Amino acid sequence: MWRNSLGLVSFLCTLAIANGLAHAADPALNELAGLPVTAMFSSSGAPGMVVALVRGSESLVGGLGETAKGNGQEPTGRSVFRLGSISKVMTGELLAALTVEGKLRLSEPLQRFAPQGKMVPTLDGRAITLLDLATHSAGLPRDIGPAPEGQTFLTWPTEQERWNYISSAKLLWPPATTAAYSNVGYQLLGDAMSAAAGESYSALLLNRLTAPLGMTDTTVRPSEEQCARLMTGSGLSGPTPCIDASPSAASAGVYSTGDDMVKWLRHLVTGADVNTPAQLIARAVYRQRAEMPVVIGFDEAGSMNGLALGWVIEAPHDQMPLIVQKSGGAEGFMSYLAFVPGKTAGIFFVINRMDLVTFSATAAVANSILAMLAPR
Repeated sequence: MWRNSLGLVSFLCTLAIANGLAHAADPALNELAGLPVTAMFSSSGAPGMVVALVRGSESLVGGLGETAKGNGQEPTGRSVFRLGSISKVMTGELLAALTVEGKLRLSEPLQRFAPQGKMVPTLDGRAITLLDLATHSAGLPRDIGPAPEGQTFLTWPTEQERWNYISSAKLLWPPATTAAYSNVGYQLLGDAMSAAAGESYSALLLNRLTAPLGMTDTTVRPSEEQCARLMTGSGLSGPTPCIDASPSAASAGVYSTGDDMVKWLRHLVTGADVNTPAQLIARAVYRQRAEMPVVIGFDEAGSMNGLALGWVIEAPHDQMPLIVQKSGGAEGFMSYLAFVPGKTAGIFFVINRMDLVTFSATAAVANSILAMLAPR
């Protein structure tokens, strides 16, 4: 039985309604929705969790616990939450799509897309490329500093503020030589993609990804009705109001639901477009851990062995298959998305508590569930 949550029967009923399934779900998913998922929730220490599992054409999605501590309301597949840095893998896929369309090249310098009068720094003769930004190897810090009073991680810096910053910044090391997680790098990448496509990043996300996949609750500008379904974050840096997160859209600003994440997982592992040029470009490994003198900020959900366009690649080991994954954390939420290429299996969870220590334990349980879905 679910701890302080939906019982298994009602969980599966919620699943059937959300996905329109007229038949029973995969028995393997039913089994995993028992003790393994309960263990994952227990390890999180969070008030609530939304979980989605996909195996082939079957899926489960549902909630455990509470949308806010003490409110007695169980999360469902329609509960809204913040994806945090899982937003970056959407940026990576859009970057790959624009590459296939010929609107940009991964090797192009960021300077080509800079606003008039803004100069992007170089170091030791190396210029920052779009690929450097997408693989966190541009020589930029994680963030450009704490948000000013009255601003949040999701609303600052604005486009003008980050370009003012980069125009006077000194790189920490030459581009393409060291991997260190960078939110501001992805924000600048989103700006470059917008300039290349001739439309806002929010429009790119809507027109090329969420609308075609029917992800109607995945947005950076939630409506009043969607805000009413937003779970309440807790722990480090939460909660915060439901706001327009456009300034951080490419790095961490996307809102979503469990129902939409099932659609995203299906797109990643079972859709007709799984092996298109854009998907292959997005998942290719461009930076190997072993080739870097220093690696900073990638191991909270498992050991990073390589970096794709937003994705973290964890090499197979022991009983674990190769895992393509991304974690996220923003304003009281922590999330995790992972799948096994070629195995049509994936998992997603989000908790409404930001706690790096418990999150690592929860992600480890999620990876073990994925290994059961797609044994090596």
